[in-house]
Amino acid sequence: MFEEEKKKLEQRKKSIYQVQVSKDMLYSAVQIGFEKAKKERMLKRTKLIKRSSWSVVIAAILLISFFTSISISPVFASKVASIPGMERIIALIQQDRGLIAAVENDFYQPLNLSQEKNGIMVTLDGVIADKKGIVVFYSVQSKEKNQPLEIEYLKLVNENYSNLPVNDTTFWASEKPIIEEKVFSSMMTLESVENQIVGDGNILWTIGLKKADKLEHFQIPFKFKKSSLVSKTIALNKEVSIEGQRIIVQKITIDPIRAEVKLKVDPNNSKKIFSFDNIKFTNDIGNEWSINNIGTTFRSLDETEWTIKFQSPYFNDSDNLKLVFGKVGAIDKDDAFILIDTESKNFLRQPSGSIFSDLEIENRKVSFTMDVNGEDTMLVSSSFVDNDGNEFFIKYDFTNPIPGKKYVKGFYEKTDERSLKIEFELPMESIQSPLRFDIVSYPSWIEEDVEIEVK
Repeated sequence: MFEEEKKKLEQRKKSIYQVQVSKDMLYSAVQIGFEKAKKERMLKRTKLIKRSSWSVVIAAILLISFFTSISISPVFASKVASIPGMERIIALIQQDRGLIAAVENDFYQPLNLSQEKNGIMVTLDGVIADKKGIVVFYSVQSKEKNQPLEIEYLKLVNENYSNLPVNDTTFWASEKPIIEEKVFSSMMTLESVENQIVGDGNILWTIGLKKADKLEHFQIPFKFKKSSLVSKTIALNKEVSIEGQRIIVQKITIDPIRAEVKLKVDPNNSKKIFSFDNIKFTNDIGNEWSINNIGTTFRSLDETEWTIKFQSPYFNDSDNLKLVFGKVGAIDKDDAFILIDTESKNFLRQPSGSIFSDLEIENRKVSFTMDVNGEDTMLVSSSFVDNDGNEFFIKYDFTNPIPGKKYVKGFYEKTDERSLKIEFELPMESIQSPLRFDIVSYPSWIEEDVEIEVK
């Protein structure tokens, strides 16, 4: 066993020499990894948790493995060594093959612009941008130890100081992120509307940080180069069948920092599809581009049209690019909802082997528990429909009410390591039992290796 490990180590050493990475460069990369592992943690949707000393070691080992991998190119290694501040974003992009390729192809634009207020320094490290969007890398440093900072907002505004018409994919749901370490680095990704984000004018990046009860506003103006590269659009309109469920791959659009796939799900399918968990691009030399780790997937209200964002194979040199389907979240349409009888206080209907339980109805309040296996995942819709077709939306603390919709108060919370509890008030107006909740996510999958040739 030890001989095998020794051989693997020697092979890795040879791979380093083959890509001509200098000892100084590798040493610098490793040092960067340890420093970053000590200081940073990735931004989550909810409250951030400090790394343990063991996780520091793991993070450093992963970073070393990244740099000693045979996939590292001399181009990327030289970029890491030459770009100021690059050490703060290595861990943020090392799992995104598309962004790594963007750096290799000179798409990273270093900025290193800072602003300091009351012991807090905010730095705009740099950007990666194309015609349709931008990835902004930033860092926050605090001179005070054990003084958490709450991120109130992240925005981009144009030179006229009005919000850019963009969709911010750096978002959170029930809780705002908390920065607890002394040095913190992260990134935000924004997609444009009608290509209005990329231009030659001044852009203002803003962040609001709350320390105790005081909110500090930081504003950093910057400029970046406009991309000249155009989208690669491939109209496919090819059909695949995964365990009898028909899906049409309509179109693929590939840009330097992201790829987009449009799917059409046959409305006559026997199953309701929740997710495409293992869908990815591959080529003939084994490279993979998975769903964008920013996590953007959109589907139409009737759930037949899907738009999925991927890591970008824009700079892929292979002629054999495929789209591969794997694990698909799905459930029989006859089981895709639950019915709650408010009179008998029972579930009238739920999936077989259901993970819904502990239904309680008391003082016009309804609550039940979902086994989400430790995930912060809502399994049912944010609205319910009574037997007369009246729809009521549940207003959580983070809900932005839609004018004209009917709302009832509600909340949800984790009750243990596996379970999520939802509670809501019944409407004051008369309703007709039972209440129907549509299931929007469920631990049920179909799996079949299906692939489509893209080019």
